[in-house]
Amino acid sequence: MRIIAGKYKSRRINTPAGAVHNTKDQDKSIRPTSDRARDSLFNILFNLIDFDEVVCLDLFAGTGALGFECISRGAMHCSFVDISRSAEILIKKTAEELDCIDKVSIIKDDSLRYVTVNEKYYDIIFADPPYMYEDYGKLINTVLNKEFGIFVVEYGNVNKLDIKSERHEKIDRTIGTTNFRIYISNDNE
Repeated sequence: MRIIAGKYKSRRINTPAGAVHNTKDQDKSIRPTSDRARDSLFNILFNLIDFDEVVCLDLFAGTGALGFECISRGAMHCSFVDISRSAEILIKKTAEELDCIDKVSIIKDDSLRYVTVNEKYYDIIFADPPYMYEDYGKLINTVLNKEFGIFVVEYGNVNKLDIKSERHEKIDRTIGTTNFRIYISNDNE
């Protein structure tokens, strides 16, 4: 798994040995977002935001691929949140190898709990929970009630996201078996 574009283009992102890459094993281990899906997502985001100096939040960070892609494209800082010790180790190792540890905060916490109590503003928030995560609705509603620029939720075909918001534009994209819902704050216009 590699960074797609920017300063760290083609640099390796550390993944766990035997990482799950398909949705048949959705409830196991860390499931990194594929290079193809990340490339498509960032092509969309490129038209919505200038990555220079943005502050990102990567919930259910896993390998940190989404956050590191932002840093590579110019983000000032990314906070990575994951409850898994192995995710914490992978993210730290990648940040050290990329020599961008000063742009990284690693928070070992439950992502829903963290976003519930944290009041910090983020330009981009990514949420990539396990596809079998039971609190998608609660997570999305919690974030939608916060102030942010763009909120990206990754989900599988097993999930139905029926959450609407008058305060946000919505873009839906499917890349293979990966789905993205992008909420854009109307307050940024």
